[in-house]
Amino acid sequence: MPPPSRKLEALSRVYTSEVIAGISARAGSDNGLNLLSQMLAGVGEGLVVDRAHLNAYLQFAEQRGGLDADRLGRLRHPHDYAAWKAVHNELLVPYFFSKTFRLKMEFTVNPTRKGEGDFQIVRPEGRIIVEVKTPRGDDPNLQGPQARVHCGWDEDLLRPAFLQAAKQLQRGNRNLIVICAQLCAWIHDSMPFERLLYGQDVITAEFDPETGQTTRPRTVFEPSGELLRYKWKRRTRISAVASLRTDTYCGGPFNNLVRQVQFTVLHNCFALAHIPPNVFGGAEQFVPDENRGRIKHVNKHRSTMLLYLTDTPIADIHTRLTVFFERLLRALRRLWLRAKIRRVAKAMQSERNDTEI
Repeated sequence: MPPPSRKLEALSRVYTSEVIAGISARAGSDNGLNLLSQMLAGVGEGLVVDRAHLNAYLQFAEQRGGLDADRLGRLRHPHDYAAWKAVHNELLVPYFFSKTFRLKMEFTVNPTRKGEGDFQIVRPEGRIIVEVKTPRGDDPNLQGPQARVHCGWDEDLLRPAFLQAAKQLQRGNRNLIVICAQLCAWIHDSMPFERLLYGQDVITAEFDPETGQTTRPRTVFEPSGELLRYKWKRRTRISAVASLRTDTYCGGPFNNLVRQVQFTVLHNCFALAHIPPNVFGGAEQFVPDENRGRIKHVNKHRSTMLLYLTDTPIADIHTRLTVFFERLLRALRRLWLRAKIRRVAKAMQSERNDTEI
């Protein structure tokens, strides 16, 4: 349960009892909207973490003038669960960037032309325009005409959102597309994004007509992704694409103040304006190396990051230490269990050998 002193004031201001009642009335048999109304009403202990984090996102955006009439309307009167999740992620991503990478954010409100993004990262060397997209995917909570069972490659669920975002970018900006895959049931890592943007390894073998035999099969990278395959018409306006997911199970959550986030940045080798990798220092990234058109994978094992719901640096340090010691205890517990299993197996093997003798 959340600490008694933590009041969900921002959430209460946006979601009054009348608004929650309206969402509940429209939900009907829609599992997604029913789940949303239960979370907003505080029904069920399992949704405590979601409510606390939503309140933090709303408060963060409210303090920076990001809750304009358009966002408030989409938050309070969503057409369905996918539409609500889309605007939810427009608030989650800047909060995550600010808390994790200590970046300064400015929300885009009442945009007058395309290319202004959902928010901007303010840097000394210039601004980074961020466009947040949430593919509808194949989440079981989506019902009605929008529901579907996906048969095919996972990247096919991501491509429509990617192409939609690519059309909204302006030349000359540092443009970052963030694709949140919470509604894609089977996307839990960056592999579908790698195939979508760069390509994939294929097995090939050549046939020798003289001998009538094929050569030994070998693996070759095929640059069939959206950022590499168009040789004469590159997508140069896209600086990078990031994948983000918050509901992946990775050994947690530890408590209601911590949420685990899967985050990876995939850079575009042919971008007109590149985003320095140190903007997202410590995160898993695919960055251009010295040879143009080549990709280097850095921080391979850092795709999972922790998002702390704390208000002060001291509370932040306290929560980080708590999580560190809890992880340490879990690791020690796993080692103890493995050692115990080995001892039992060794004893059983010894007993079996004695029986055979």
